[in-house]
Amino acid sequence: MTTDGAGTTTGVVTPVAVTALVPAGALADGVTVLTAAVDVLLAVPLWQTPDAGIREAVVELERQAARLEAVRLRVLAAADERRVGTVAGAPSTADWLVGATTTRAEHARRRVDLAVALEADLAATGSALADGKVTGDQAGVVHTVMTRLPAALDAATRADAEAFLLEQAVHLDPRRLAQVGRRLAPRLDVGTGDDLAWTEAGQERRRQLRCTQTDDGTWLLSGQLDPVAGTTLMTALEPLAAPRPAKDGAPDLRPHPRRLADALLQLCEGHLAGATGTSAPRARLVVTVPLATLLDPAAPGADPATLPGGHPLSAEQTTLLACDAHLVPVLMDDDRPLDVGRSVYSWPDKVRTAVRLRDRTCTWGRCTRPAEWGHIHHLTPWSKGGTTAERNAACLCGHHHRLVHREGWRGELIGAQVVWHPPDGGPPLRPPPPWTRALDRVVDRWRARTRPHARRAAA
Repeated sequence: MTTDGAGTTTGVVTPVAVTALVPAGALADGVTVLTAAVDVLLAVPLWQTPDAGIREAVVELERQAARLEAVRLRVLAAADERRVGTVAGAPSTADWLVGATTTRAEHARRRVDLAVALEADLAATGSALADGKVTGDQAGVVHTVMTRLPAALDAATRADAEAFLLEQAVHLDPRRLAQVGRRLAPRLDVGTGDDLAWTEAGQERRRQLRCTQTDDGTWLLSGQLDPVAGTTLMTALEPLAAPRPAKDGAPDLRPHPRRLADALLQLCEGHLAGATGTSAPRARLVVTVPLATLLDPAAPGADPATLPGGHPLSAEQTTLLACDAHLVPVLMDDDRPLDVGRSVYSWPDKVRTAVRLRDRTCTWGRCTRPAEWGHIHHLTPWSKGGTTAERNAACLCGHHHRLVHREGWRGELIGAQVVWHPPDGGPPLRPPPPWTRALDRVVDRWRARTRPHARRAAA
């Protein structure tokens, strides 16, 4: 409580006062209460709970799990600060955590680093985790991205970057959040992009493949490829790994890993036979390069070229790939290469490529299946006058493509995003909001802060 100048007592409690009101044994008591609450939940007869209750419980339990993760990391940070592991005879807190809880060693080190960061540099992320607005995995992604930002970056820009990531975490799962985060460091590079080129060189040096024959004669394959090499391999395999056309009404039941293995064998057999002119689909590595970046890849703050998965490329790698590349215009020019009107029904390669680059994934809500795996759908059906054009196209995975046709959903392209309207006239299914403009704003503010310093240094 606080008292104003007139002696009136108000109900405002400061954080220090809250801490003073918490008894010393509250942590142990809280753990006891938590244990009892979990026991109650484990004993709930779920068969008596209606579907709506199950759905609500799943979502709320995920939120509370995030908040509990915030508590776990806060306590772990305190353990590291007090060196409880060293007192117990372990070399570090992470080593102690492995022995005390059987946590995997690689996870333990990351957890300790994250816990310490949330109590210091990433307090905003810690607060979002405590509020259940982000998950523990998303907080880990934010931490990883922030550690990869240039060390010389000013505090205001780092705060902008963290706020940008937390804003996107509301809409994106950890994998897609990491893809967005990989675009931050190259855009905020205070140098010439040498750090990214150096990282690419290190990834290339670590490229390796192991082929081990087991006792029963089978082979185990394992290895590591840099982003360009891995994308090149998948670009070659995916067309060969497509499901075989149904025969006698029987679809291809091979799971995706089996189809990839068969595709690798087919690729090797074709190479050994010198089959360069086979009827197999032609594989092409697609790299997205903004026009401004193509003209000046090393410009500070330039939007980097990216692989299909969103991985940024250095200026050195971009110019290397551009030396032997076919350019596919994404915006329609005077020749309208991405609009063939109603002259054809099937999608030409240029239009298909442009639509996949635009959508990146299935456009159904938050579906994350890659666009390369799915189908191209006419938003306005061909039978109702729809054209074969980029503006009348959307990527859909097989499941959602069938659902759209079966249930009668209607798609609409707004800007560069597809919004799906249900047949019953209910609220539309909107995709996550675009993040590129938000990232541009972070970069613009960074440029505004650094340009005055650059001018003074030049003078």
